[in-house]
Amino acid sequence: MTVRLLDLRSEQHPTLFPRKKAADGSVINTSKVFNGKTVVREAKLITGIGIHQTACVFGPSDNREKAYRRALNIPAHVTAFRDGVFAASAPLSWYLYHGNELNGFSLGLECEGHYPGLLDDPSTPRREDVESTWGGKPTLLDGLAIESFREALRWLVENGRAAGMPIEFIWAHRQSNGQKPSDPGAGIWKEVVLAFGVPVLKLKTQPDKTWRNGKGIPAQWEPGATAKY
Repeated sequence: MTVRLLDLRSEQHPTLFPRKKAADGSVINTSKVFNGKTVVREAKLITGIGIHQTACVFGPSDNREKAYRRALNIPAHVTAFRDGVFAASAPLSWYLYHGNELNGFSLGLECEGHYPGLLDDPSTPRREDVESTWGGKPTLLDGLAIESFREALRWLVENGRAAGMPIEFIWAHRQSNGQKPSDPGAGIWKEVVLAFGVPVLKLKTQPDKTWRNGKGIPAQWEPGATAKY
């Protein structure tokens, strides 16, 4: 499989990082701003990766190059798409609002797709995978998607370390936001983090580590973890 990097960083401007509109019409910043510019963090402060799922598949389906450019509007340093492309859309030093308490000391990786928090156990009468998904039919986590997410993670870790960031850990968004227990989901945690990030990139997980209302890594995701889903 060939995975391709789409580098969009030159198209971002520190005073124009995307902002979102709230339901009341107010504007919400998606990056930390000081004197009108996105805050630049010291490399020595960046110690890990915050990994997420987008909980959607980006369109349009008939124009994937256009879909990839939607990464410019996502508050993450890299967005990895399911079909062999990952987009770097912001300098790694920028302070982006991607992961609640993780924002100040991590790089944000978004993985495209709508994945269940738990993988289905056919021995149970209820579909755990469907019930632990944020509505709608779960996205298939196939081989190409896994490869895309792994290579995006590799790029983030290697480039971050090369820039002087002591990247040592990887955390799930659920660990800093208990309202997102499915983020990034059991499949991504098992296939991207445990099967690749830990043995190949030498990252460490901290299953019991949480921030504010966050939840630890559940036992269904990682051997030895003790948190409840």
